[in-house]
Amino acid sequence: MKFFFGLVFSVFLLGANVNAQEQSEHTILQSDATSSENYQSMTFNGVWSWFSDPRAVYFEGKHKRTYAGWIDNYGDVHIGFYDHETKQIASKVIYDNLEIDDHDNPTILVDDEGRLLVFFNTHLQEARPLYMRTSTQPEDISEWSPVQELFLNDTTKYRNASVLHHTYTNPVRLSQEDGNIYLFWRGTFLKPSYAVSSDNGKTWSKGKILFMPDETTNQKAPYTKVYSDGVSKIHFTFTDGHPTKEAKNGLYYMYYENGAFYKANGQKIKEVSQLPVLQSELDVIFESDTVKSWNWDIAQDADGHPIVTYAKFPDEDTHIYAYATFTNNQWKSYDIINAGGWFPKTRKNTQEPEPHYAGGIVIDHETPNTVYLSVKRDSVFEIEQWTTNNRGKSWKVQQITKNSTKDNVRPFAVRGAQKDNPLQVLWLQNTNYIYYAHDTRGKGIPIDFKDRYQTAVKFNLKKPVLQAQLTKANVIQFLREIAAQLLENPDHTLAQNDWLFGMQFAGIEALYQITQEERYQNELLNIQQYQTEESEDEDAEASTEKLPLIWSYATADDRNSLQKIEELTPDSFRYYRVGLECASLVRVLENYKEYVLDITKFQTAYTKIANAIIDELGTNAFTQRFTAQKLLLIYSLASGIDAALLDAKHTEKVLNAWKVIQTTILSKGEFDQLPTEIKIRLLLAGTTIYRLLE
Repeated sequence: MKFFFGLVFSVFLLGANVNAQEQSEHTILQSDATSSENYQSMTFNGVWSWFSDPRAVYFEGKHKRTYAGWIDNYGDVHIGFYDHETKQIASKVIYDNLEIDDHDNPTILVDDEGRLLVFFNTHLQEARPLYMRTSTQPEDISEWSPVQELFLNDTTKYRNASVLHHTYTNPVRLSQEDGNIYLFWRGTFLKPSYAVSSDNGKTWSKGKILFMPDETTNQKAPYTKVYSDGVSKIHFTFTDGHPTKEAKNGLYYMYYENGAFYKANGQKIKEVSQLPVLQSELDVIFESDTVKSWNWDIAQDADGHPIVTYAKFPDEDTHIYAYATFTNNQWKSYDIINAGGWFPKTRKNTQEPEPHYAGGIVIDHETPNTVYLSVKRDSVFEIEQWTTNNRGKSWKVQQITKNSTKDNVRPFAVRGAQKDNPLQVLWLQNTNYIYYAHDTRGKGIPIDFKDRYQTAVKFNLKKPVLQAQLTKANVIQFLREIAAQLLENPDHTLAQNDWLFGMQFAGIEALYQITQEERYQNELLNIQQYQTEESEDEDAEASTEKLPLIWSYATADDRNSLQKIEELTPDSFRYYRVGLECASLVRVLENYKEYVLDITKFQTAYTKIANAIIDELGTNAFTQRFTAQKLLLIYSLASGIDAALLDAKHTEKVLNAWKVIQTTILSKGEFDQLPTEIKIRLLLAGTTIYRLLE
């Protein structure tokens, strides 16, 4: 299929003062694109903005790994990796409880030995610095140096500055300058700023303002994109400011090399000592009196010439992606596609605060004639790879996601990933995205904690096909998928003092004990750290209910709850369905036997029910039970065998009962459509099955 994107949008360029602007055409190729749900997740809880880069890098040394950084919806800063040989995914929290704001994502620079230098920030918080941490061992994210607080704005020169924020981080290293690190951020007066380190980040020069836009009355906040060849050159694009706040928002360019700044044609602008560079001194990529723009990415071609992608906004509902190159000594842009409007889910009866939040278009820096973009297809934003062989005039389109149920936005092409690398792009899959922050600190209208962003970081490798054969590898893959679905799609109808929520917590805790993967542990810690308003305001008498009492993660650390445990007897659970009754009895035996006054009664009651169910396994009576009940009974029996409450000779029958359920679920192909309560029980039962297999 060939599409011509032309006359309909040419009217939007009227009144524009721009360099050469033309329309492109594209052809969509056949592909094996599938829903984003079928791609692997680097994390089930992570987000980023697009003004701090690089967000992901590939490094090959002792290992072959793609490293990425994000901030989660509890405000924790993470670094993770995907190992291309072992297929392992791991992550580490490097800063706890920074701020719930997607502008704070970390950026990664890898030194020659493979150590990760990581930079991150807060957003619009006056007194807070930039932050830096370094991995203590090469290619290892488990241990980190102490946090360095980088107060880089020059408070001596600008002692009367009205704004001294540190927002966004963009580190680059230049090999021809003895490995100097240049760090760029938005700083004094909200202007693009930078500092230099000549000792691998141990010390830094005072910050300098890099660029000053034309200002008359209002203070502007230009947006900056940075890219370096890592040798001698650093490319920049700037805007006037934020497209929502500026009447006119153009796009401008310069590059740095050997102590000076230049236009794209090599014409010198000024020396570093003469900073800041003024807007009138820069190349103009795009400028219009009627159409605003916003920079998305910058790269260079094989000759070192700049390539830029950006979005144009004829109106707030129309987001046109453009691809600009510097060819034959002039800038030339092609409009690629109308990608649709903004992606945040606007609150009812409110005006969208971020109408220029496009899905995003980024450049593959190793193959800069390729871009990855997010475009609205059938009301959902999808990720696609577009490739041109004529500087943007025409494109071949390879769809990556298709028929997704969730928006897929803000792609990032992995730095250092050559063309033969299977992992090329990561992106955000939105379960919920209303606003970029939670505690907005004056940034916007505050939102409820439950309504904060919930996004997963996906990458372009499909999930392994789940197998029904009863092996440890298959079971753990099955359980990881269940946990990911639960954590990527939190059920906010479950209060934290609900017994079913307690079961979910217990299942994730058991999965962490098996895998020792810190992403599960961190989720558990955050659940305990953050109490939602609803759970805090619940009537205290809810804790006297028997099921919440024994299943809640909070009971073990609460004296009053433990005293109530003493009063329990087997009759406390006899009026529940047999699966829940038996599961609750074994829960008491496993976790609270030192608190119960007569534990033998619990053992007797549990053994009686368990033996009856063992006799039922493999018969029609068991088959006809509801799946929810069968899973709780399997959990109860497997736990009993694991704890030596039941004879191990029954292991095979219990494993077979699990295998039937797992096989049935996989054969129906509706794994992601299972109700939350079934997924929770699957996770709880499956972790006990895994222990039996061990």
